[in-house]
Amino acid sequence: MGRNPVYEDFDAPVPNSENEVLINVKAFSLKNLDKGKAAGKHYTSYPSLPVVVGIDGAGILEDGTKIYAWGKTGMLAEQALVENGKWAIIPDRLDFETAATLPNALVGSDAALLYRAGFQPGQTVLINGATGFTGKVAIQMAKLRGAAKVIVTGRNQAILEELKALGADEVISLSQKDSAIIKQIQESHAETPTDIVLDYVWGRPVELILDAFKSLPPRRLKIVTIGNMAGANISLPSALLRSTQIEFLGSGIGSIPFADIHNYMEQELPKVFELAAKAKIKIDLEMTELKDVETVWSQTEKPGSRIVIKI
Repeated sequence: MGRNPVYEDFDAPVPNSENEVLINVKAFSLKNLDKGKAAGKHYTSYPSLPVVVGIDGAGILEDGTKIYAWGKTGMLAEQALVENGKWAIIPDRLDFETAATLPNALVGSDAALLYRAGFQPGQTVLINGATGFTGKVAIQMAKLRGAAKVIVTGRNQAILEELKALGADEVISLSQKDSAIIKQIQESHAETPTDIVLDYVWGRPVELILDAFKSLPPRRLKIVTIGNMAGANISLPSALLRSTQIEFLGSGIGSIPFADIHNYMEQELPKVFELAAKAKIKIDLEMTELKDVETVWSQTEKPGSRIVIKI
């Protein structure tokens, strides 16, 4: 049995240039991305082990400034190295836990809307698989950015009802018969044409969306896929793309240019932090401490919430 990459002991990192700064990490959001990379199951997996895991977190600079940053060393640690000046300032009234958790969800929602979908105020957005943590953030950001209507889909009926309080205008249960789902999508489109689909599940739910739109009058529709919880593959006939104005895009590490990610972290993230500090963005967190990382590492988080480790 090989060494577990999570529990190795490492010396404190030491800056080796003026471009590296040491921070005291205060909060780390445990994501499927982190678990997948450590297990070698993510497409950005670590090239070698052992390693300190964690791509981002929130902490304090030597002068007391609160920051969120991507680590040059692993962020699931008491201390980490970050690139000098490449961080977002955390408002004093915003807690470290929220600041550590929001950015990853924002890249998978708000940045996808802005840089992949080319979102414009007044558009209608369908969020497919909106009951997860990132889906919940996507609803709120779409509304805050001026979406005319936000439609959501999901299987967890209890959470679907909660999404209305976050800004969802219409709810479509994926637990219905396929024909009922298609009909509801078409009826919603007839009332307010859909411009963008943010998809977190792929698989059969996306096939139903395609079935709903293929018989409607052609109109430009961008489908941005971000996750594949319902399956990694779909059936996509060539004729469907040739007979509609549906465009497929992906949003993830590699598909969003680094310049856009940098711009988002520098220009947009501070604004969103201010919104969160004013309680205009709501998220559900499960708090734990670094000493309990072995327990929570394999723990399944509650639907729609995110585990965050206080350090």
